[in-house]
Amino acid sequence: YGADTARLFMMGAARPSKDFDWTERGVRSSNEFLRRLFGTVENFADGDLPTTDAGDRPVDAYLAREIDASIVEATAGYEAFRFNEALREARGLVSLLGQYREYTTPDAETFERGLRTAVGLLAPVAPHVAEESWATLGNEGFVAEAAWPEPAEEVGEYEAERRLVENTREDVRDIIDVAGIEDPETIEVAVAPEWKHRALRVAIEADDDVVGTVMADEELRTHGEAAADYAKDLAAEHQALSGPLSPDREYDALDRATWLLDREFDAEIVLERAAEASEELASKARPGRPAIEIHEG
Repeated sequence: YGADTARLFMMGAARPSKDFDWTERGVRSSNEFLRRLFGTVENFADGDLPTTDAGDRPVDAYLAREIDASIVEATAGYEAFRFNEALREARGLVSLLGQYREYTTPDAETFERGLRTAVGLLAPVAPHVAEESWATLGNEGFVAEAAWPEPAEEVGEYEAERRLVENTREDVRDIIDVAGIEDPETIEVAVAPEWKHRALRVAIEADDDVVGTVMADEELRTHGEAAADYAKDLAAEHQALSGPLSPDREYDALDRATWLLDREFDAEIVLERAAEASEELASKARPGRPAIEIHEG
């Protein structure tokens, strides 16, 4: 399989706290991954991959943000000698590029940046494939001597955004499975109202009397029984509470990621702010856990 495959498998499978097993399946997977990456690079460089210059779609924004997040995570992994974590990010980015390519006509600039980034992140472990890919993409010099990938924008709370998106996808899967829905036609997703985000922030800062502290807030008291019930839920989870994204950040993160739900479930995705959703649906939404209603075809 070659040195790149061997290094990728060993560094990707190794954990500081335990040994790893050399498996034919794992080695083959690493080799197939490198072949798939270089094949995509060749297709793009040769013009065999249709592209567009419409880079302002939510799906393009999602990919661009994930490219930046992958750079941050992989860099941290390499610097801490957690090579398995760095390579997981690099492989995840390549997988995402494939999903993006299958879902839509890629924006040329965003897709090329994703490929360059993936190649750069893999270069320390798979230098031969990385150098060949780097040259195929039309770069001058060697990737080993090129500047390390840098985020184009500040990624901020990307970990919370990733959790939000993955939790939402998992919740949709669970609802479809439990309800036995075979043909979802519309998936309605509503983010939590601002007052629940405020209540969560107040609860995090509270001492033992979470309910009393929340209900002492004049604005939250205007929501009456709904606020009291939510305060009780927060009190039960007090030790595990973490700071929320703002409603706008939640909405924007989900808006960029609706294509993943569309791709997975082949359904119309309706994303709503709390004020736009039905009162019943909005009442079920919590910070970090949007309310979901699925309509069957």
